[in-house]
Amino acid sequence: MKKIIKKDFELGDVVVERNTGNGRKRVGEIVFMTEGKRPKLKLVELAPRSLSPKFSGNFGRLRFFSAQHEKCRKLKVLNIRNRKIFQLGDVIRHRRYGAFRFGIIVGFHHPDGLYSDSWEKGYNGKDIIECVEIIGRSGLPRKRDAEGKVKKFEIGPAHVKLCEILPMDQNGGIRIKDYYLFLNQ
Repeated sequence: MKKIIKKDFELGDVVVERNTGNGRKRVGEIVFMTEGKRPKLKLVELAPRSLSPKFSGNFGRLRFFSAQHEKCRKLKVLNIRNRKIFQLGDVIRHRRYGAFRFGIIVGFHHPDGLYSDSWEKGYNGKDIIECVEIIGRSGLPRKRDAEGKVKKFEIGPAHVKLCEILPMDQNGGIRIKDYYLFLNQ
């Protein structure tokens, strides 16, 4: 005889639907629960990488779906929230061979030349990140080469961290928080 395991779900839990038949697993946040012989969950569909809500059509309505209680499991949100999600305009720090360089993300491209959805949805984890190199001090000026052109570099996600930006104050323009701390590491 099968042992029935009672799963305790609450409103607001993030769950993954298993065994959908078409091979994909939908992620959702519980907004409504029904009781009875076969309890069901009504969920708002979320993007699996960023846990942001998905919209149908032209951002008109949230996407909803229903799933059976026993075909869902809770998702460990901590692992997803700690993922690196880079977006256009983010200031990053890249460590290479013991030295640091700073940059502003200006684009993404797939290593094989395929279309990249990172432009619309944020970094997908496999694309190459294209940056304009900057100086981390006051004003975040762009670095230029000998001909006067802006320096660019391309990197993968390894050894890259987001930088926190401090607003303009009496000392000058915007700048990277703890810039001199990075240089002494």
